Amino acid sequence: MTSFEMQEQYSLQDSLLSDVSSMSIEQRSRSRTLNKTVKWKLEQFHEKNVMQEEQEKIQRVIKIYDDNLNDEHGHSDNNFFEEYLSWLPVILPKRVWPWKIFVAITTLFVFFEVPIYVMYGEDFWKELINAGGRYALFYGIFIILLTDMLLDFVTSYYKHGNLVLDKRKIAMHYFYGYFVFDCVALFSCVVRLAVDTNNFRFIFFMFYFKLPSLLRIDHQIAELILLHKRLRTFYQITKMLIFMFFCFNFYCCIWYVLGIYGDKIHINTWLNVPGNFGIIKDKSIHEIYFYSFYFSLNVLSTTMGFGDISPMNIYECSFALFGVMFAVVVFALNINNFQKMMEEYNSYYMQRFKQKVSINKFMEQKNVPSELRERIRQYINEHWAEEGSRDQESEQQVFEILAPELKQELMYQSLGQFLQRTMFANHFTKPFLKELAQKIREQSFSQGDEIIGVGSTEQTDDLSIYYIVGGSVIVKPGNSEIIKKKLGLYSYFGEWSFFTGFPRTGTVNAREYSQVYAITRADFLETLKKFPEDFEMYCQIRDKLLFTKEYNLVEQQCYTCNNSDHYADQCPKTHYIPLVQELIEESTVLDLKQDRVKIQRFDRKQWATRANATTLIKGLNNNKLKKKANLMLKTQRALKKNTVKIDKPLIPQWQVKEFKSLDEEQAANPMVDDMTESQNLNYQSIDNDIPQRQQQNQQLKSFAIQTLTQSAMQQSALISSKVVENSNQSQQQSRDNMLAEYQKILQPTIKTGVEQFDAPANYKNYYRKYNSNNYQEFKNIKIIEKNKIQNMRQSIILK
Repeated sequence: MTSFEMQEQYSLQDSLLSDVSSMSIEQRSRSRTLNKTVKWKLEQFHEKNVMQEEQEKIQRVIKIYDDNLNDEHGHSDNNFFEEYLSWLPVILPKRVWPWKIFVAITTLFVFFEVPIYVMYGEDFWKELINAGGRYALFYGIFIILLTDMLLDFVTSYYKHGNLVLDKRKIAMHYFYGYFVFDCVALFSCVVRLAVDTNNFRFIFFMFYFKLPSLLRIDHQIAELILLHKRLRTFYQITKMLIFMFFCFNFYCCIWYVLGIYGDKIHINTWLNVPGNFGIIKDKSIHEIYFYSFYFSLNVLSTTMGFGDISPMNIYECSFALFGVMFAVVVFALNINNFQKMMEEYNSYYMQRFKQKVSINKFMEQKNVPSELRERIRQYINEHWAEEGSRDQESEQQVFEILAPELKQELMYQSLGQFLQRTMFANHFTKPFLKELAQKIREQSFSQGDEIIGVGSTEQTDDLSIYYIVGGSVIVKPGNSEIIKKKLGLYSYFGEWSFFTGFPRTGTVNAREYSQVYAITRADFLETLKKFPEDFEMYCQIRDKLLFTKEYNLVEQQCYTCNNSDHYADQCPKTHYIPLVQELIEESTVLDLKQDRVKIQRFDRKQWATRANATTLIKGLNNNKLKKKANLMLKTQRALKKNTVKIDKPLIPQWQVKEFKSLDEEQAANPMVDDMTESQNLNYQSIDNDIPQRQQQNQQLKSFAIQTLTQSAMQQSALISSKVVENSNQSQQQSRDNMLAEYQKILQPTIKTGVEQFDAPANYKNYYRKYNSNNYQEFKNIKIIEKNKIQNMRQSIILK
């Protein structure tokens, strides 16, 4: 983008901003949206220009590269390749292996047929197939080989560990590699079909230039079946047999030519000398081939013949001697290769057998219980059966050799399939997933093993997330023994504690021998430190799981009702779950404006309550003082005259103290003094009359006993009232404690709900365009809901 265009854009932006400032307050909201739209358009326009400039640069580089190629190879070659490659797609190597196997079988057929055609002539095929069938057969071979050559021009290849997909490079790689050899082999087929070459049949040995292409196909097939041990062993034995039969076929053809040559020069040969089979040259061409193949099989496989067919001249003896020497080498090599194949095939079983013996010896020496021995044996057998012939130590050694990028890509494409198939691929970036794939660990569990325990925390558990790649598990929510769910292949569990860090909410046991991939929470958080954007996404997922219960983010739902807003241990259909969020919403003051309620008040008569209460209290106190003063004086006087005998314990200590306090009050209260004087006068009149005094003593005794009884009853009533009051206080205290515990449990949830109240997800009737007036959506709440809130609060207080 030029400076002039940038100035025009900035001037346009400034003019729009000036127009916005001149607008009224009501139109500023629209102007802000317009300003954002303009900025977005300008940025998009700028990015588009930058992309165009980068594309132009790339096109210039490509053009320069094409010009250099034109200078090196000429315009004619460039035009030829461009016309040929323009309409052909690039084929991956792994997609052509069935075709390559078919081409390999066709090539082997020609390899076996060429010496027979060269040595035996056309008569060998004339007795088997007619002329039309022969031409159809070899025309088909020619078309197959030509098609294979054309496909090799567009089949990609690997170079230094990287897949080459450029058509020009692919074509040049084949042209400078195998094209010449394939052209020579194809030329021999063309000559055979187009020209009568009965006298020049040796030219068809040129087809063996196809051998490099056949060896390349052999290498591709070996790489394809590398992980299949039995198939690999079978393929190696098959290759060995094919090579041996090729040698037998080639040897028998040369043996036949030597017999024909000896017969022409009129010397004894294996063809014209009668033996166990008679004169062989008089038989058909196919019988002659069979007898010659029989002799070559005896010589090359067992290094000796049976004497029924034997060499008859110097030429045949020399060739037989050469065959024996060659057979010794071939026989030794075949035996050696076969032994290696058997050792490789049985090496895995021998290694496992040694490991079994070692663990059994250890358990026997340590007196391990028989039940544990059997469990260990069964686990080892299942583990080896599932693992196959994997050698994890060798795998780790190879991983260390790989480049960091290749190792990261290998872990992502192998173990990282767990991340690609789950919710991780929907929320996190690909670079983060590639880095996280290197933290994945493989674990195995036997039947009945506990993978996750309820209540496990970071101190007792690594809070990993598990992905099942073999076997199955059972899930039990909470401390229950009821099986809620059976999880099979490609399922995962443990995501709640993995994302939130809270303790486990259920128990997971292996239903059978199971293999899982695991990622610990510590490794996950450690990897997130390198990727800030992914860390923000993790925090968002964690907060939504904790506050809004959006379990669909982790692709999980309740095992009971299939809802995605809770787990099975909190399902309202099987558990009592209080609706905390609704309680918060209902108990929240929604109307900011409180309406004044008019109350009609009436004037009432004022009662002299304080004065009346004071009068009543003084009267009661005076009566109490009088009774206690009379009782004290009578008792003291009776004791002085020994007329009434009362034991000392009958007057409690606290009553004596009260009497003392009454004496002090009499000194301060004149009313009490007058009362005592009147009582003294009465007692003086009693002394003058002895009979009357005795009667008064009896009355005084009964009165004292009655008074002490009433005081004891009052004391017991006071004690019982204190006990009742203490019991009431204990009940009230227990209620307060229960209410405090309930508030302590509910307070964090209420606090969280109040903090999240302004979030749009918590509004029942939320509209984005009314965001500034969220509280007005709740003005039409009915009186029934308010009564419901009050009843609920009362029930909480009563509980």
